Amino acid sequence: MKLIKGLLTLIGFIVVVLGIVGAVLFGSKIAKLDSQALPEYMKMFDKVLTTGDPAKGMVHRVKMNIPEGMSKEEAFENAIEIMDEVAEEYGLAMVDSKTMPRGGKLFKDGGLLTHIRSYCSPHIADKFLAHSGEFIGFMPCRIGIVEEPNGDIYVYTMGLELMIHGGHTLPNELLQLANEVRDGMYAIMNKGAALEEE
Repeated sequence: MKLIKGLLTLIGFIVVVLGIVGAVLFGSKIAKLDSQALPEYMKMFDKVLTTGDPAKGMVHRVKMNIPEGMSKEEAFENAIEIMDEVAEEYGLAMVDSKTMPRGGKLFKDGGLLTHIRSYCSPHIADKFLAHSGEFIGFMPCRIGIVEEPNGDIYVYTMGLELMIHGGHTLPNELLQLANEVRDGMYAIMNKGAALEEE
């Protein structure tokens, strides 16, 4: 019993020392981060711990709601039309469109649906690239439509919270523009998946 108590005391001491060292070494750097940075990183990390899949921590997905009597092909075409209309409302241009084969077959030939659309605002992109060239990694914003083997279809997009809040607080203009892009991308995804026009 004394051995276990001694080990627990030692572990507690090590944790406290590591916490103090971490605060000394990184405290001033952490204090410079956006106030929402740590909560957003913790949300992502929680998903990774829960699922074991880092992609699930960085991506949002919504199941497509296909009305009874509507074929998958019709749902896909309607979703694309809705997504492009919503994108236009938010000033995001569709800049690329790819349908990928799965299992060696395209969707039209009986394969599972996999389609990626990319949206961008050149005006906003220019401002972010002037701030930091590394933002190119987030451009253009993509939305994917993926059919699961069971027939369910999901709409995916990258979570943009860490791009917005993951580092030092963005300048006011960039923060406002980033929030507009995020709101637009989530609206495109959600309305496309719901097959609902405004």
